[in-house]
Amino acid sequence: MPITPTVFRPIRSNDFQRRAFKAYKNYRITSVAFTTSSGHIHHNAIYQKLPINVGDTAKTYPINALDGTNQHVVWHSLNHRYYNRPYDPSNSAELTNESKVYKNLYTSASCLISPYFEVGERIKPGSVNGTFTNGHVYNLNDDSNGNLLDVAINSSNFASSSRNIYYMSFNKEFNSKSSNYPNVSIVDGITTTGMSLVSGRAARFNSTNSHINIKHDNIFNNFNRHDDWTISFFTKVTPTSDPVHFPLISKGGTSQTVKFNKRTGLYKSESEIISMTGITGSYDNIRTPFVIGFESSNNSGSWHFQSSNGSNSLHISSSMVNYKASDSDWKHIAIRNSASLCQIFVDNNLAGTTSGSIPAGSTANMSDIIIGSFISGSMVLPNSDLAEIRFYDYAVNSTGLSSLSNRNYLSGELYQTNVAGNVFYRNGEIVISSPMPKYNTGSGAFGNTFDVSYKGTHTIYENEVLVRIPKDVCNVSMNPTATYTPGTTNILTQEEQSYALPGDHRKTMFNSKHINPYVTTIGLYNDKAQLVAVSKLAQPIQKRDDIDMNFIVRWDY
Repeated sequence: MPITPTVFRPIRSNDFQRRAFKAYKNYRITSVAFTTSSGHIHHNAIYQKLPINVGDTAKTYPINALDGTNQHVVWHSLNHRYYNRPYDPSNSAELTNESKVYKNLYTSASCLISPYFEVGERIKPGSVNGTFTNGHVYNLNDDSNGNLLDVAINSSNFASSSRNIYYMSFNKEFNSKSSNYPNVSIVDGITTTGMSLVSGRAARFNSTNSHINIKHDNIFNNFNRHDDWTISFFTKVTPTSDPVHFPLISKGGTSQTVKFNKRTGLYKSESEIISMTGITGSYDNIRTPFVIGFESSNNSGSWHFQSSNGSNSLHISSSMVNYKASDSDWKHIAIRNSASLCQIFVDNNLAGTTSGSIPAGSTANMSDIIIGSFISGSMVLPNSDLAEIRFYDYAVNSTGLSSLSNRNYLSGELYQTNVAGNVFYRNGEIVISSPMPKYNTGSGAFGNTFDVSYKGTHTIYENEVLVRIPKDVCNVSMNPTATYTPGTTNILTQEEQSYALPGDHRKTMFNSKHINPYVTTIGLYNDKAQLVAVSKLAQPIQKRDDIDMNFIVRWDY
């Protein structure tokens, strides 16, 4: 009689396992034979304040040669996605942890964009390395937090950023004159050494009303004799033949008073203007923690510092030989108070022989900090540029002062950061943007020779099924040669069965339990008996009828 073979076995729910693991594929993009057909593309981005007027042929904008994209639009796209509100998770596409990521978009930027299939789910953090050649070679590495670090800049030499209580930079002021600072011009910034190129932006004070007002804060109360502190800034002044002097940074000229309004019955804080003494005059009767200024005479100059408790004052200055008209260039000035000794440093050199101690008692006042011209007082027309103004609540050591004053083209630390750009992992985008001119030559970081490598992240799912086959099932071969068509008149012998056509009867030799079938293929079916996967064994395995057998089927995708 016919024998129906058993071929289907149910799979228990707990016999199926799925494990996910990350696989990382290496990618490399170079400037050699670079083509957009790979899916990669690089753009330059340029800031322009004016909006694009569609159809206005009178205005032209720089475009990227690779695909004709407008560099002005690219800049604003980067700004909108990542930098405008850099640490607001609802308004920035990526990297919003302010404690780990430094994000800054300068007036120009270069970006490299990778397609999804060349990235996967995201770029692996810490895997980006780039070498760029433009007359010189610089290397940028990803720090796993989204920062591209310049390996030539040693961040261990930096002054402490956590103790930098106030920092003023003008690198976000892209216009020639900023509305944020009336009567103050925003001009080209610091000139680098090693290669004379302009870096960043600076504030220019060139009229009697040129000043920036910083509101008083209690953080500025601790600049007394027994407090350790440092004031650091870059300045460029022009010495004159006639004796002149003008302020650079001061805390004075305004006074906050509280007055009672009889009409409203309320107390109101008001500012009063106080006339200030010239930088070389006596400050015995003017309480101020610091007044810093410049004096010029006979085409040479010196820097002065004064501090007063309201009855006694300290006046120290740099030597006149520290600055000559022929040396009219950017200088780094640091005023440091350490262990009750106050000193002036010019380009990390102790300036002059004058140092001293701030008078005992409090020098703190309620006045605003004034950068540039006094609001009222003794002065002449100032002519000075200032940039990178920092206040520290500790005495910066010689290593830190050297770092603050370093404006070298390649290893410069004048911005106190070694971050040259960002890697946006999920979007597969690398952005290089910095005030340092070494990263941008007009053609952008990716417009010259470059070699960038990174790892793409791909999630692989490993599936595993345990196929259980009891000893008393699946013991009949499915091979057609194991069957025969019986005769119509007589029963076929075993020899005759071997010559008969395949049919619906099993040959006697396969029913004797002496010849067991071999397993060569395992098929996996869904609940509708539809084949969804096939597993081929490396070699046939005999199905035994005396013990239960288990097979493990694995596949990845």
